[in-house]
Amino acid sequence: MPSDPELTFLHTAEVHVATFNAVLRELGAREPARHAVHPELLQQARSLGVRHADVAQSVTARIHSLASDGARFIVCTCSSIGGIAEAAASAECAVLRIDRPMAEQAVASGRRVLVAAALESTFEPTLELLVQVAQERGAEPEFAQLLCTGAWQLFEAGDLSGYARTIARQITEHAYAGDVVVLAQASMAQAAECFERADVELLSSPRLGVEAALKAVRD
Repeated sequence: MPSDPELTFLHTAEVHVATFNAVLRELGAREPARHAVHPELLQQARSLGVRHADVAQSVTARIHSLASDGARFIVCTCSSIGGIAEAAASAECAVLRIDRPMAEQAVASGRRVLVAAALESTFEPTLELLVQVAQERGAEPEFAQLLCTGAWQLFEAGDLSGYARTIARQITEHAYAGDVVVLAQASMAQAAECFERADVELLSSPRLGVEAALKAVRD
């Protein structure tokens, strides 16, 4: 493998390009990164449901197209379609869903896991991943979920600070002391910056996921 293998990010929103470039800079990554933005994949998943055959076909086709273009390690930053993306990996192109390292850390904590999401379509694939990780570890954590109502409309309107504050406020109101809160969507990471409860741990996927991806391409 080349000394500086390329990371390819598959996003479903343009805003994630800046987010993940910032994470790469913070981590001092030297690897060149490419970003592919395809909002239609999330739109289709929300419209048809993440288990619909057309959604799987679209995501798989996009992964294969990126691999044909030279991608050797793809990070899917959309939790709703992350499982489908990972299933489309091949011997020539590995795929990591951005939330897998976060799920592993949440389960390893041994505490109740509160899954917070701004989109209802994110719950099923995220909980499926958490259960899978728990089974692999022989763990039986308690899972709960929180839909941050009204937050996604702010994201779509471009009000990212309002989006983050809304998420942080609703988690503050609903989390139990000692909870580990999984921010199920990469776009929610900024909520950690305005969350003030010391008795609740917030986990977000961008940094944990990129750290894992960099380790994988360097090994």
